[in-house]
Amino acid sequence: MSDGSSRWRLYLIVVGVYLFWGANFIFSKIVLKEMPGMVAASLRTFLAAALMLPVYWWSVRQGAEPVKLRELPLLFFIGSVGVAVNQACFLVGISYTSAGHAALVISLTPILVLFLAAFVGQEKITPWKIAGLAVAISGVVLLQSGPGASSQSSSFLGDLFIVGASASFAVYTVFGKRATRQHGAIPIIAFSYAAGALTLFPFTYSAVLSFDYGSLSTKAWLAFFYMTVISSTICYVFFYYALNRLAASRISAFAYLQPVVASLLAVPMLDEPISAAMMGGGSLVLAGVFLTERG
Repeated sequence: MSDGSSRWRLYLIVVGVYLFWGANFIFSKIVLKEMPGMVAASLRTFLAAALMLPVYWWSVRQGAEPVKLRELPLLFFIGSVGVAVNQACFLVGISYTSAGHAALVISLTPILVLFLAAFVGQEKITPWKIAGLAVAISGVVLLQSGPGASSQSSSFLGDLFIVGASASFAVYTVFGKRATRQHGAIPIIAFSYAAGALTLFPFTYSAVLSFDYGSLSTKAWLAFFYMTVISSTICYVFFYYALNRLAASRISAFAYLQPVVASLLAVPMLDEPISAAMMGGGSLVLAGVFLTERG
């Protein structure tokens, strides 16, 4: 396979991952109607670790290089910030804001990835990137203006939590790329989810144990299956497969597909309205991302 066709295949993989992640906003809202955010975050992280750790052990038995003891602090950092903080901020945040708002705010991820990558020496900051950041931030501000911006469907607190999810995922992307160069995707995902589960456990174990799982509908269980198996495991394997072969900033640029998918699905599936503030603010966020990526 030629380099050109191989690169196009990688980009198609990335597009597919972000399309599935865009739909994850909708399925998360379905789950959160019946399950508290922190319970969903902890249970999702624990089950993802339970799924990925056996895959890692199998890969080692097949000849893959095992993770060394000295590498565990980095993986614990990636898991604590990129998984535990990310999952908690995302699921708590989306319970306070609309799926459309959340998807638009999380479009800040490419910008945060670029600036974090610049901080660790992987990228260069240019005036265009500064301008893009300013435009994107103005879009987030606009999301909170106009009629209906303060309704129950969205809130500044919810959007702020989503910004936290975006920032923590930037950490996961930049530092995870370093780790995948040696071990590939599976060990990084398995150990980061295990670290994330351990980080969340002290704060959520009582709520997880006391929650009435029998009260969940079939629809909620299916949505939770999508969140855990498809979004949190399968998508991450493909994401890190591409990340190990493409620049982090290039991959994160495709994050702007998420608000498109989430907004389109939110209308028929969640009956969420599309407001002028959302359209204007979303356009500014995406324009800021575009300027930053091209700068």
